[in-house]
Amino acid sequence: MSLRKTLYPKVEPIVTRIVSFLTSQGISPVQLTLAGAALSLLTGVIYAKGYLFLGGILLFVAGAADLLDGPLARSTGKSSPFGAFLDSTVDRYSDFFVFAGLATHFARAGEAFWFFVMLGIILGAFAVSYTKARAENFIKDCGVGIFGRSERILLLIVGTLVTPLLKLALLVLLIGTHATALQRILHTKKTLAETPRN
Repeated sequence: MSLRKTLYPKVEPIVTRIVSFLTSQGISPVQLTLAGAALSLLTGVIYAKGYLFLGGILLFVAGAADLLDGPLARSTGKSSPFGAFLDSTVDRYSDFFVFAGLATHFARAGEAFWFFVMLGIILGAFAVSYTKARAENFIKDCGVGIFGRSERILLLIVGTLVTPLLKLALLVLLIGTHATALQRILHTKKTLAETPRN
């Protein structure tokens, strides 16, 4: 079970109140999705300048927007396949903004090893998303693995708010994202092998 599915029931009453407020203000799910992406871009810029704690706070707000756009769409009757597609696509841009900002920070600091770690994390994050999207053309569900987007963002928030933990968090992200992508590949292979062919 993903962190998002585990955490959401615990914060659902708060989410419901916030969604009601957003609805009363006429804010649409698409606006919220794009606002989250804009905040992610700003987070990346702030990370690049070396303000990691401030970036962590902004990333928390951007993550909250990502948590709210789905419930807002459902509560306003605006949930649609295209909306889900747009949200997923914008998430990929948001991931790049954030991780590229940190990569730039390490490049500016002359820390080549950690710059390449960030490139590896970017690759891993996109591999996690791609394997799921591609696999679900052939199998019903491929959401296996513990390093989905919510887990990546939460770990990065913790790492940048508690900066002594940052490099450990990045190593966990590097290994975890690629392990999750591999897990999804193996899950798809296993599921396809067990599926009777017509």
